[in-house]
Amino acid sequence: MTTGRLDKIYTPVLGVLICAANYSAVCAQALTGSSLEGQNGDLLSADNIFIAQEKKGVSQAAADVRPQAPSSPPQANKTPAPNMGGSTPPAAQSVRPANTASQAQSKETNKSGQTTPTSNVTQSVRPVNVTAAPQAFPKETAKPGQLPTPAVEAKETKPATPVAAPGAPGKDVSKGPVLKINGNLADRFKNGWQMFLQNPNHTGLFAGMSFIPQGRLRWTFPAEGAVDSSPAVVQGVVYVGSDDNYLYALDERTGRMLWRTKLGDKVKSSPAVENNVVVVGCEDKKLYGIETRAGKVIWTFEAQDRVSSSPVVMEGVAYAGGWDGFLYAIDINSGAVKWKFQAEGRITSSPALTPDMVLLTSHGGCIYALARPDGKLLWQFKTGGKVFSSPLVMDTTVYCGSWDKTFYALDLASGKLRWKFTGPESFSISPVGANGKVFVGNDDLKMYCLDAQTGKLMWKTQLNSPVPLLSSSPALAGTMLFVGSSDSNLYAIDCRNGGIKWKYKTQRPIVSSPAVSPSGVFVGSQDGNVYLVN
Repeated sequence: MTTGRLDKIYTPVLGVLICAANYSAVCAQALTGSSLEGQNGDLLSADNIFIAQEKKGVSQAAADVRPQAPSSPPQANKTPAPNMGGSTPPAAQSVRPANTASQAQSKETNKSGQTTPTSNVTQSVRPVNVTAAPQAFPKETAKPGQLPTPAVEAKETKPATPVAAPGAPGKDVSKGPVLKINGNLADRFKNGWQMFLQNPNHTGLFAGMSFIPQGRLRWTFPAEGAVDSSPAVVQGVVYVGSDDNYLYALDERTGRMLWRTKLGDKVKSSPAVENNVVVVGCEDKKLYGIETRAGKVIWTFEAQDRVSSSPVVMEGVAYAGGWDGFLYAIDINSGAVKWKFQAEGRITSSPALTPDMVLLTSHGGCIYALARPDGKLLWQFKTGGKVFSSPLVMDTTVYCGSWDKTFYALDLASGKLRWKFTGPESFSISPVGANGKVFVGNDDLKMYCLDAQTGKLMWKTQLNSPVPLLSSSPALAGTMLFVGSSDSNLYAIDCRNGGIKWKYKTQRPIVSSPAVSPSGVFVGSQDGNVYLVN
């Protein structure tokens, strides 16, 4: 999932009913003074209504009205899988290969009531005029294979001078000299997709792509609940969680289930893998350490509230935050806590790492830099709104968006503001970057490409969504950017100019962030399936 937020997408066909239900609930609350919070603290489906209203200063929660899975989701042929020990898996599920001959998505129902998606690829869509207001996705008039030249926003942002909070320069609380370090770790992790946004810097870049995916479905795997968790792909195995309370391990080439392990609640956190251990958070307030061979749980750590933050792992330590406001550093072999840090507000984002530092964001609106060995606070930067975005580190700069409608670039060593870019709406999803460019989505339903050094707008491209919110963070490979949307599509965008090359439609909104390997692009959907598109 796009970590940093809960599932924030609801199905458009429920919109009228949800709005009516919310109106009734608000009236009831006004009359009775009762809370609109549902069982187990669940908020409205995907939290999108809660978030939209909270942006207007109205805090609202409601009973869980999460979209139900399709009555007949795509099913895979089931064949027995070997019991490899640990958690005992049911019959392994072999996926149904895609019908790549078809270019239109359809739902084919067989005699047994099963449905199988066929390939749905829309080629070469012209980006929306960047000066226009958010609108429905334009009609597809470009010829296949022809990439139009997108319009570029005329307004440019100049490097900003640090000002008083919110948006204040970072407060340096270290007693020693200012750190002078280069944060790049991506090269150490270039051969896989071990965690959320690929590596501890969160650049979201897979450098080993030898071909350009064309948007053809290769396989799907049906879980038994929505898949908001973002996949990790390591040594031929895909690891991903689901709302059905399971963590799955799938064969990268075929999609066949190797094992699954049942946890205590929904798994919205994205798994991270190192040294044959999978670390993942769970809504049951626990972090789990699970061995990769057979899915056996080797340790658990219990926080004080749910853990939807996606762990980042490096050198035998996992770092993850909780709704309790703590960032935990956990030994991945034993589950022992090495240190913890109390932030202001919930932590639902995924921390980023440098060799010496941990970068962290929280709903309290702060960006923190901690010493990686002991969790000591080095500096903090206060924004003007909640921060759901995970930080990105490139070279000596930290990038992060906030609900104050501002995207920030901070000096890694001191936390001082280098530049800022103001968008039309909040910045909720996490940025990625490479080759002097930063890519980030805004809740105006556009993807933005900014110059990493100056913040100058290079291009922006309209996505389609039934709600004013993006929840899937992008992934990079070659000259392509891949991102999911609440309109149920996986988009492939040309990084050079913002042209939409193709889109693949699932059956429900996409909150999961894509992962990339030489096999193609992996993504989960709220329709309960994991997809491999190449």
